[in-house]
This record gives sequence, C-alpha cells and structure tokens, in this order.
Amino acid sequence: FFPNESVADMSLTLGGKCIFSNGKFVLEGDAVEKELSNHMADAQLDELGVFPEHQRFVEIGIDFGESGADVTVLGSDLTREYVAVNADYRS
Repeated sequence: FFPNESVADMSLTLGGKCIFSNGKFVLEGDAVEKELSNHMADAQLDELGVFPEHQRFVEIGIDFGESGADVTVLGSDLTREYVAVNADYRS
C-alpha cells in the first residue's frame, strides 16, 4: 500500500470465513481457527504423492472496497512439493 492508502474498507476471507475487516484481523475463536486450519490442511499435497494428485486449493478472497485504485495481487506456491517438482528446471 501507498502511505495515503487505507485498509479500513478492505476485507479478507479464507475458506469463506472473514479473517480481516474494518482495518483489523478478526477471528471468531478456537472453533473458527480449527476450521481454517482444516481448510488449509485439506488442500495440502502428500509429500510422497505424485504432483498434482488433486485439484484442491486454499480459497482466499480479497475485497479492496470502493477505493477505485488499481491493484495487483501476486501469489506463490513455495511448498516443499512445488520446490521439489521444479528443482530440476534451470534458466
């Protein structure tokens, strides 16, 4: 963010659960944290499995509100499995 940008109108969801709203992180207790943890674990590849063995993913939602600003969102997979699969590629 730029110094004059605000996160007050931004919200983030993980697995359909709101985790950031009104400028702060919000977690609704241990049950929700466990549900979020399970959501992420369900998407994890088995370390010994063949890549990709499923189409599961961690669902992340980002709402920037009505700021009118252009945004770029970058994501990366640096899990052990991804790095192992791509370790033989050289540029």
